[in-house]
Amino acid sequence: MRELSTNLHPLWNDFPSIKNDLTQVLDIIQESLHTDYDDVQIALTDMMTTGGKLLRPALTILVGRFYHHHHNDLLHLAATVEMLHTATLVHDDIIDDAIVRRHRPAIQSRFGKDVAVYTGDYLFAVTFKTLAHHSQNLETSRRATTYLEQVLNGELKQRDHYFQTNMTIDDYKEQIAGKTAALFELAAYLGVSTIDDPATPANFATTIKDFAYNLGMAFQILDDILEYENNSHTLGKPTLNDLREGIYSAPLLYAMTASSDVRRLLAKKQAITDAEATMVATLVHQTGAQDAAKELALDYTNAATDALDALPDGNIKDILLTLSEQLLTRTD
Repeated sequence: MRELSTNLHPLWNDFPSIKNDLTQVLDIIQESLHTDYDDVQIALTDMMTTGGKLLRPALTILVGRFYHHHHNDLLHLAATVEMLHTATLVHDDIIDDAIVRRHRPAIQSRFGKDVAVYTGDYLFAVTFKTLAHHSQNLETSRRATTYLEQVLNGELKQRDHYFQTNMTIDDYKEQIAGKTAALFELAAYLGVSTIDDPATPANFATTIKDFAYNLGMAFQILDDILEYENNSHTLGKPTLNDLREGIYSAPLLYAMTASSDVRRLLAKKQAITDAEATMVATLVHQTGAQDAAKELALDYTNAATDALDALPDGNIKDILLTLSEQLLTRTD
């Protein structure tokens, strides 16, 4: 097997202890992914070396390190979060017929949908095998499957909302709570599950869950905002494709409320042209929808920060605060 790259995202350079743990997580993933089928093996290696930020496994590690914990299990559970996240991305790309993922050819476009399906399924299988071997109790595995169900339901809600110009912000929030925030919650929960320390406060797990949920919500809203930050000359194809596929996020939903022209153009559904999609993006800016979406993201950011305030002071809390600020004020 080709070795996985250990060149982590530059954001971890300021956090050497976490960087070391994440390097070990990548090693665990490499040791876990072995199949005799060459195309699937190549696809696995390709997907796991495409430069993701490893945010979710980092969250698992940081949460676990608040108190005395089982560190080997913590690293393995952090690996399951990344493998699970990657599996969902592979399957998303199949559904969306995506050409690119993380600035490189998506697995389904490079190897075909059959290899992509097998790759995603294999990642799911290894995820739950690793989870079973490194969970402290059966409840951890049960909770993991519950969160996976929430992720799937979020994706199904998104599918159900395709081309729905009467979709509301509440519909959107419910959708991303499953699609994105649930995986952040799972990452945090797995970190909590490795803690074996009588000094752990009774409300620690609840506080961490609140933090992870609000961080995940703010993270997804900001991602959706950034899709519309491009000007009319550089508007990215992912945004155009989302419009054609009927995927409507917060900036677009606010624009639909403010402008009948937006609703009129979106009524064309798949027939919308590139020029018309660019016009919609322009209207998103002109109507102030971006600012409204930023206010929504700020609400969740503040809620995440409030949850962190209730946690014990120390290095881990400081890292979480710094990372949250960096993630939620990023420009790409």
